[in-house]
Amino acid sequence: MDRRDYLRRALLLLLALAFLFETWIWDRMVAAAQRLATLINWAAIRAALRRVIDRLPVWVALLLFGVPFVVAEGGAFLCVLFAAMGHVVAGAVGYTAIKIIGFGLLAPIFDLTKPKLMTLPWFAVVYDKALVFHHFALGLIAPYRAAARKLAGELLARVRALWTRRSEGANEEAR
Repeated sequence: MDRRDYLRRALLLLLALAFLFETWIWDRMVAAAQRLATLINWAAIRAALRRVIDRLPVWVALLLFGVPFVVAEGGAFLCVLFAAMGHVVAGAVGYTAIKIIGFGLLAPIFDLTKPKLMTLPWFAVVYDKALVFHHFALGLIAPYRAAARKLAGELLARVRALWTRRSEGANEEAR
């Protein structure tokens, strides 16, 4: 493998990791929103909002999802630039805040607008391509993930063994 192939593969791996990290955050935000939804009557609110969205033109649904998406992704890009210009802590805090707020809003908005958005042929194609890339990324990192899990298991076994030896030694000293 020459240097270009190695660099291309490393960049693709980084892109896959970033993509999977974002989807992991997305899944966690959806789960948090579902827990929050149990505190309010989300099912009734969701049904009412869906009825309203279903009566609107598709371009309104696109705006409802697209504007927060562009703001969140644009803000994240600006935070990365901010960090690159030497303001690492502020950039990292801003990036984290934008991702949490953005995903906290985008997940329920996407849930509400997805049926309407999927009527747009280009959106359905982009959505399908994102799902294909998600599966590709999972396959790409699978060996690294397996190795990391194996290493974590070995480290955990060592810590447990050390903990057991120390607690047995403490018990013997107490006698």
